[in-house]
Amino acid sequence: MRHPRLEIQGNLIGMNERLPSRHVVLLGIGHTNAHILRRYAMQGIEDTALTCISNFNVATYSGMMPAVLAGQVPQAKMNIDLVRLCASAGARLITEAVTGLDPSARKIIFQHRPPMPYDVLSIGIGSTAASDHIDLTSEHVVQIKPMQTFLHRLQQTLQNLRQRFADRTLKIAVVGSGAAGVEIACCLPAFLEQNWKGNFDLSVVTRSKQILANSNPATQRLALNELRRRSISTFTSTSIKSIQPETLTTEDGTEIPADLVIWSTGAAAPQLLSQLDLETDDRGFLLTLPTLQSTTHPHVFAVGDSGTMQKSPTPKAGVYAVRQGPVLWENLQRALDGTPLVKYRPQRSFLQLLNTGDGSAIGQWRGMSKSSRWLMRLKTLIDSKFMKMYEPIQMADDEPMQCRGCGCKVGAGLLNSALPSAGDIQFDDAAEVGKTLDYKIVASTDFFTSPFMDPYLTGRVAALHAASDIVASGATPKHALSNVVVPEGPAGPQQSTLCELLAGAKREFDAMGAAIVGGHTIEGPRLEIGFTVIGNALGDSLLEKQNLKAGDGLYITKPLGIGVLLAAHMRGRCSADHYSLLVAAMLERQHKYAELAVNSGVTAGTDITGFGLAGHLLEMLDASHVGATLQLNHVPRLGGATDAIAAGIQSSLAPSNRLAVAQVEASKTIRQDTCFDLLFDPQTCGGLLLGMSDENADKIQPSVRGIQLRPLVKIGTVDSIAAGSRPLKIV
Repeated sequence: MRHPRLEIQGNLIGMNERLPSRHVVLLGIGHTNAHILRRYAMQGIEDTALTCISNFNVATYSGMMPAVLAGQVPQAKMNIDLVRLCASAGARLITEAVTGLDPSARKIIFQHRPPMPYDVLSIGIGSTAASDHIDLTSEHVVQIKPMQTFLHRLQQTLQNLRQRFADRTLKIAVVGSGAAGVEIACCLPAFLEQNWKGNFDLSVVTRSKQILANSNPATQRLALNELRRRSISTFTSTSIKSIQPETLTTEDGTEIPADLVIWSTGAAAPQLLSQLDLETDDRGFLLTLPTLQSTTHPHVFAVGDSGTMQKSPTPKAGVYAVRQGPVLWENLQRALDGTPLVKYRPQRSFLQLLNTGDGSAIGQWRGMSKSSRWLMRLKTLIDSKFMKMYEPIQMADDEPMQCRGCGCKVGAGLLNSALPSAGDIQFDDAAEVGKTLDYKIVASTDFFTSPFMDPYLTGRVAALHAASDIVASGATPKHALSNVVVPEGPAGPQQSTLCELLAGAKREFDAMGAAIVGGHTIEGPRLEIGFTVIGNALGDSLLEKQNLKAGDGLYITKPLGIGVLLAAHMRGRCSADHYSLLVAAMLERQHKYAELAVNSGVTAGTDITGFGLAGHLLEMLDASHVGATLQLNHVPRLGGATDAIAAGIQSSLAPSNRLAVAQVEASKTIRQDTCFDLLFDPQTCGGLLLGMSDENADKIQPSVRGIQLRPLVKIGTVDSIAAGSRPLKIV
């Protein structure tokens, strides 16, 4: 059977149309909820928004973990990229901690952001490994879950152990003998050959009487023979009492050598399930009806390991979660429409395939068991087809798209031609509007179209971006007035959008010591937000663009690439890893640099925003009547930015910014470097560009590190300029 692949929805990123009246939320993106996201990407649900909440930007397919461990496939092959999948689906992705649920009010409670209303909620946060009340916090214990971080944690632990046990055989105990434990034991040797490169002994420890206790005897024998063939010891009917350095202590007092413990026991309910005010079974999993609805709140569904059907419970296995997907997709729509729901009927048996790490697999099907290489080929085919269903197709590179954030700013050429015709008006990024006996008062304004589906994140970014000119002038923000355009739609979604938007902004203004004191809100075709920010100067004079002096070093506080990565994200082509770097860079607060700059001999400064580094630097050079030389290989860039440029992706403002190349001297080789294009990339929440002597820069760096700011990076030097020469030279 050929599975259809995902296609890009028309409304990819941002809110361009009327707000939907209905809201489906997926809490946790396991196998079942991932199916909903996939189907939503393919066909959507009329008048319905979708939000995905996950602790991570990727969802891990557990079926491929052993193959990654054995080095048979790269790690990326086991991850579903939720950032790209949500971008292609026009769904919102939130990676913040949920702390509770108000099922009666239909609201999800977060640690930081406002409660989120929903019409229908599906909970699929999986399970954890049962601890049996044993302390698992020791540094030599690696729990298999969360799987998204398992390999990284395992590598880090091995590095730490190498410093202590490099000269002797490493003793490793895998605790748990279910399918996961057996596969880990079989596939771990290949991983150790690459990451330990020394001698090791492996053992499997289980309190069950046999390994693979839920499998048939023939499968158990095949697995046991495989472990013995690998000289992997097995300890059955062995209950662990405690974990000590270098040993496991059992209930009968036996000590099993264990320098490294990999914890892969049976399923236990995550702590969060007990905080949701929903009925649970005696193990803490959510009780459901055959329709997968909660037994106490019909607008809440529990799927995968998170749920237990009240009258016909099934084992906690991914195969059941996968089969629940189509039923959940149907029932979510029926719940929204108020029509009768369908029942989920679990399969009576399923094909079990265990990767033994050597190119073979052990298979069990309806009482039959076998080990062979062709079974491994079958497993690889099944797993690959499953993962291929979650590969989104990105938007075509040549399809026109107006960028958001600072990418929707008009170009410098248009501004420079229009503003002089407006009359005798002073145009400053941050203008002095008054003074007291103690300080000058400055004001600035900025706004943009939302670059994200998440209003809360948009509010945070908008606050930081609007305050940037105040910070760059050497002032501290004190007050802000908002200007918001909320998309048309029902009152409920509008209220929720506005609440999240302003709550996100308030979080950042609070951190800066500023307050939102007023604003104005209207309806419009898409979500837009901006702030007028008022601040107090920190010194006797403001930092300005025109005071650069020959010999000054040029320093920046953030890497470049925000604009092109936002453009890639809008096209569904920004990976989860690169998106994390992008958002983290945008949310780096810059206000603490202002006080350091004022008190440390900074001669001139500006922020790097819509016109890109080259455009804003040229403004400074022109105002200061100097030139500059930039060293291209010294300019920091975000991961994925140059790859995106090489792939032909760019912000819609970049071509206008690139007109400034007429003022740039650079060789053909430099101009063909993808990093050269980053100089013209518009930055939303970009860093600061500061001019100062190298001596003063050296003095400021310890203070920068002391308050945990990103160190200043020198990218060039200010020069005197000869008449008729181009002011900016790139080498």
